Amino acid sequence: MSTDSSKTLITALIRPYMEGHVVRALHDLPDFPGFTFDEVRGQGKGRGQGGSYVSTDTDLTYHQYLELRLVCRSELADDICGRIASAAWTGRKGDGVVYTTPVQAFARIREIGNRPEQPND
Repeated sequence: MSTDSSKTLITALIRPYMEGHVVRALHDLPDFPGFTFDEVRGQGKGRGQGGSYVSTDTDLTYHQYLELRLVCRSELADDICGRIASAAWTGRKGDGVVYTTPVQAFARIREIGNRPEQPND
C-alpha cells in the first residue's frame, strides 16, 4: 500500500437525474480520476418534503440519491468538489452534499500482493 502521496476520498450525494451532468464534468478533467456510483436513500435534517415530518413504523419517507465516490490527489480535491457541486446544482432544497475524507493508504489490487499460481494446462 502506498502512503507516500496525499490522497483524498470525495463523496457526493446527488439527485439521480443529475448523473449525466456530473459525469460529463468529471470527464472534462485533464486527470480523470475514475469513480463509482451507488444508489442510496435517506432523510436530510429529519424533515420530509414540505416541512415537518414524523415517521411511524409503517410510513417511512426517503429521498433517493446517487452516492458518488472517488479518490484523487489532495491538491485536486477542491477543484473536483467544485465541479461536482456546479454540475449537480439545481438551486432547490435537497440538491445533495459533497464532502472529503483523507485517505491514509491507497493501492490498486493488481499492483500489490502475491499473484495466485496459474495451473499448467
